[in-house]
Amino acid sequence: MTWAHDDLAKDLAAHLRGASDRLVWTDMQLGPAGSPRPDVYTVPCSFARFQPVAYECKISVADFRRDVTAGKWTSYLRFAAGVIFAAPAGLLKKEDIPAGCGLIVRGPDGWRSLKGPTLKNMENLPRDAWIKLIIDGMARLADQSYEQLRAGLCNEWTLEKKLRARLGDVVADAVRDRLNAERRLKVATERLENLAEEAEDERRLILDRAKQHAERDAAQIDGARIELAHALGLPASAGAWQIASACKQAARRVCLDSEVKRLRQQLERIQAAIESAAEPLPHIAREAV
Repeated sequence: MTWAHDDLAKDLAAHLRGASDRLVWTDMQLGPAGSPRPDVYTVPCSFARFQPVAYECKISVADFRRDVTAGKWTSYLRFAAGVIFAAPAGLLKKEDIPAGCGLIVRGPDGWRSLKGPTLKNMENLPRDAWIKLIIDGMARLADQSYEQLRAGLCNEWTLEKKLRARLGDVVADAVRDRLNAERRLKVATERLENLAEEAEDERRLILDRAKQHAERDAAQIDGARIELAHALGLPASAGAWQIASACKQAARRVCLDSEVKRLRQQLERIQAAIESAAEPLPHIAREAV
């Protein structure tokens, strides 16, 4: 499945809300203008282990390398106990991740952690960050909760958790398997559509090449026709019938010319024989006479 950046961040946020009791925000600026803005930011509901985590979503290797080279993720460490990179499965490897950072990937069956971050202890957040989270962040959480209650929505991670508590693992596993099957079907459908599109592009390319070859051959044939017409003394617009007739006439003329040449050669030989006979006899021959 091909992920857009914002869709990947929203899906990760939904997973984190369903799999933990953390407060979760997406695209939240941690202070005034110019402050860092992680794709997903979580704060634990705990006094004992206050370890906020910043998530950086990546959908391309080039974007990941560019941000790592620039050290963008290090700006989050003032507001987070650790940084975790989030990406579609297969895009990044554990070896690609900067030291101390984590990696979580989104596969057909959901999110899976491949590398845990090194979490530092934090006493508190900067004052501006708290003000931003209270003013904007809490309003966002309230609006989100209201929308979910009004529409009766529940993301798949929360649904699975509630089903396990109320109906047991069997039903929860069945629902999870169904969701996974739907996800795999969507991925397979997209793959087939991409293959069909590639096949159509290949078919069009073959047809275009065949058309180009046919046009080139036709141009060569037409050029040869014009040259032959000029050689026969015909206009360039002469058709096949005119050219064929002119060729037959030329062939007949060639045959006549050959016969005339043969007769001329015979006459020349006869004339040479007559001239030889008219010459005087040699001296010896006259004495014999």
